[in-house]
Parts: sequence; C-alpha cells; structure tokens
Amino acid sequence: MPSLQKDARLFGLDLAPLGRDFVTAWRGMLDWPVLAWLWPQPQVRLWLPDGQQAISRGPDTPAQTAPSGQPKTRFQAIVLPEDILLRRSLVLPMLAQAELESALALQLQAYSPFAPEDLVWTYESQAIDGGVSLQVHAALSSRPLIAAHLAATDPAASLDNFEVWVPQTQNGHHVLVPGFAEGRRQSRSTAWRWASATLLLVALALVATMAATPSLQLYLRSKQAEAALSALQQKAIPVLSEREAFTLATEKLGQLSDMLASSTPPMPVLQLITEALADDTSLLSVQVQGNKVSLSGQTVNTSSLMKQLSTTPGLK
Repeated sequence: MPSLQKDARLFGLDLAPLGRDFVTAWRGMLDWPVLAWLWPQPQVRLWLPDGQQAISRGPDTPAQTAPSGQPKTRFQAIVLPEDILLRRSLVLPMLAQAELESALALQLQAYSPFAPEDLVWTYESQAIDGGVSLQVHAALSSRPLIAAHLAATDPAASLDNFEVWVPQTQNGHHVLVPGFAEGRRQSRSTAWRWASATLLLVALALVATMAATPSLQLYLRSKQAEAALSALQQKAIPVLSEREAFTLATEKLGQLSDMLASSTPPMPVLQLITEALADDTSLLSVQVQGNKVSLSGQTVNTSSLMKQLSTTPGLK
C-alpha cells in the first residue's frame, strides 16, 4: 500500500523551502527602520568577559555601558570569553538558512572536541565571490564550560535565566547562541509585535473608514434619492393615466369639432332651401355633404330657378 507524503508538495514541487524563504524575508522586513519602531526590542543586560556590564537591545545592536545604580533588566545575557570558545572558518556554497545550518551541524560535529550532548555553537556569515559562496565563522563551546564561567562571574546566577552571546569577529556586535533563555525574550517580542500589528491594523481600518465615509454617504444618498424617485413615480402613475385619458379625450373633441366645423347643419339648410324655392318647384331629395348640398326634383323653369338660387344669400 503506498504511503501518503507528509511534506508540502504541489505537482511534484517541494514548497517547504518557499515557506522558509517567505518567513526569512518577513523577518528581515521587520528589521527595517520604518517598521522596527513599531516594536522596540527590550533591553538586555550584558555580563561582559571583563566583569563589566552593558545594556543592549539585541545581538545586532551595539552595547552601551550600563549606568551605575540602574535597576536590573528583565532579560540578561552573558558574553562568552575567547578562552572558552573554539572558532572555525569555512567557505560554503550559497545555501538557504535551513540548509546552511544542516551543513554546519555536520561539519562542526567533526571538528568539535566536546561531547555531542554538551556541544553548543553559533555562526555568522557573509557573501563572497560575488554572492556565489559564503564565508562562515563558527564559534563552538560546551555547556559545562559556560556554566563554570557564569559561576565564576556570579555564583548566585543560574544559567537557566541567561542568554548566551558570542562576540562577532568583525564588528562590535554579538551572535546569539541558541538553546538557552532567549526564548522568553523572543516570546515577549513576538507578543509585542502582535499587539503593535493589531493596533496598526485598527488604525489603518479607522483611516480607511474615515476615507470611505464620504463615498459611503454619497452612495446612501443616491440610494435614498432613487427610492424617493421610485415612490414618486408610483404616486404619479394614476395622475399620468388621467392625463393620458384627458389628452385622448381632448384629441377626440378636437376631431369632432373639426368634423362639425366642416359640416352644415341640415335644419337650417332645409329652411333656407324651402324659402328659396318657388311654388312651381317640387323637391324629391336633399343630400348634405359638408358645405355641399345636392337637390333632386322637378321645376317648370330650370333657368329661372338657378338664377333665383344664385341670388339667395348663403348659397353659391
């Protein structure tokens, strides 16, 4: 029965390095000055090899001499002296952080004179040969040696409450040795970053809300205007129907008026013809079409009748 793969793969491509690279890039962005002010690093009291004390905000920041009388900080770190360190320089190809640490673990186990369970190590690296290779400076030590050095510095101190730092080879900064009390400071920094990120998101949400409020108000007003216009149109439907009916009736009345204006009333026509015809004329039929009247009948003298009708007012 084939076993299911538990690694992150998509179409045969391993996505785990992509996730690690994203996390590495994101952590690097958090160190940008534009973002670093959102989550200041907590102070760490350094116990230097010469017995002096200093204040720092992280291995990558310069240490400052601790003023006398200043209360103890919440986090403390001991800087290892060179006499309990074993340094080793290597040249390795350009690798991702996880791959580089795996390769270093194999290399340093071969060089280490300490027992595997006591071995602690850290490193610093820089690109060389135009970014093709890495120059790695590793520092090795053992837990018993570190505990003995701390006991010689302060017998009342406990290694469980201290971070362990190693001086860098080039600048005055330090390198953190993992596996000691650095988790508490990192947890506090993570919690502070989440709180700052939450406050930043809330502030951005408020700014976005303030920016979107005028547009939202205009949108709501347009919706209200559309609703009012729709309600007005619904109320105007009966009035518009009555207006249409009134217009139609007016048109019909105008047509009827035109018809009446172009037609002669029959009763006045009959009265006028009766008065105009002589007694020797008999009328058989009368047809009125507009202003035209057609007569049919018998008369003794047609010429005399036509002259009489042409001289009658109202007839032509």
